[in-house]
Amino acid sequence: MCCKRFLASTLAALSLAVLWLHGGHILGLAAEPAFDTQTIRVDITIKARQFHPSLVSVPVGRPVMLVFHNEDVELHAFVPQQFLEHVPVHIDGNGAPQFGEKGFERVLIPSGGTEQIGFLPTAAGEFEYRCDLPGHQMVGTIVVVEQQTDQHTTLERSRGVERTP
Repeated sequence: MCCKRFLASTLAALSLAVLWLHGGHILGLAAEPAFDTQTIRVDITIKARQFHPSLVSVPVGRPVMLVFHNEDVELHAFVPQQFLEHVPVHIDGNGAPQFGEKGFERVLIPSGGTEQIGFLPTAAGEFEYRCDLPGHQMVGTIVVVEQQTDQHTTLERSRGVERTP
């Protein structure tokens, strides 16, 4: 009986220590979108006041991670227009995200900075994003398509790769 009580109290203490060491993040993981090997990563470079590539394509229902790399010497923004309104997002990087009553609104990305924006597209369509800083005429498009039988085509398009016939 003594060993069972000792084992139970040790396990409880160990669990609390793990939670404390991770800042309680273990409890919060279920609320965030799941990102794993099925996540489609789309790298977008910001250079010379342009998004490269400016057109990307991703499928409905698969987690997406947009990764912005600001190679300019100035600050830029990613503003998804109405695309990510009321959509849960996971944001990581050295930018400054801004939220409003409709959820994620924009993120400022410093010179040399990288920002990761994860989300799960739920509806097909064509969605515009931009940099809304004064004088910046930067516009890009995210096309969310229905799942295709040939997933390589969608992945290649999302990475800006063109297939040759």
